[in-house]
Amino acid sequence: MSSFDPDGADTVLTSEWLAKQFLAPPDAEQVRSIRSLRGQIALREIGASLNQQQAADTICQMLNADSSESVAETLQRRHVALFEGMFRQRCVLPYASVWDGTDRLGGPAVTRMKRLMRDLDIHLDSACKEMPDHLGICLAVLAEALRQERKDVVSALLSDLRGWVPRFSEALIQADGPNYCGNLARFLVPLLDRIGQGLCSETGHEQDNARDYERAGYDQ
Repeated sequence: MSSFDPDGADTVLTSEWLAKQFLAPPDAEQVRSIRSLRGQIALREIGASLNQQQAADTICQMLNADSSESVAETLQRRHVALFEGMFRQRCVLPYASVWDGTDRLGGPAVTRMKRLMRDLDIHLDSACKEMPDHLGICLAVLAEALRQERKDVVSALLSDLRGWVPRFSEALIQADGPNYCGNLARFLVPLLDRIGQGLCSETGHEQDNARDYERAGYDQ
């Protein structure tokens, strides 16, 4: 990335990877890819970049605990139980509307996400059945905003996500403990913090540059 670079392409790739994990559990082929040498190196790099090395190590160990087919089947069952279960008190629903004070599905967060997606000139694929305020979609939109260097959209998304993701993460860690999704949850807040720090740093650089121009007697 050029002018706007909050820690570069790695935050884009991390956001995209997490988006995929929350939208659907990895199938057997994806499990094999993640637990390959290259995949484990990449996952541990994500953990190191977010100061969550233990979570990354635990995920790697889990994915290598059995055959890729058995691991994928276990992850599928757990994903359904956590995010799609019939009994809400046993679920950790991954929608902003449930956690942002609205406390119901399809709240104002859906409208906000649709507006941000229009700002980026993107839309959901017709095959996608999730609402726009699903965490996986929010992370995918965040990745695209970073890729397009849209600081305004990144800032708006961070504000929204910081309003509910910490509570969601805490609940998911409590519900899933040391398991796959529980460790994915440990990545979320550090990722938002890292992107936010990069955004603040970039804003600070712009302000410094503006002051330099003013002192030099130039108009920007």
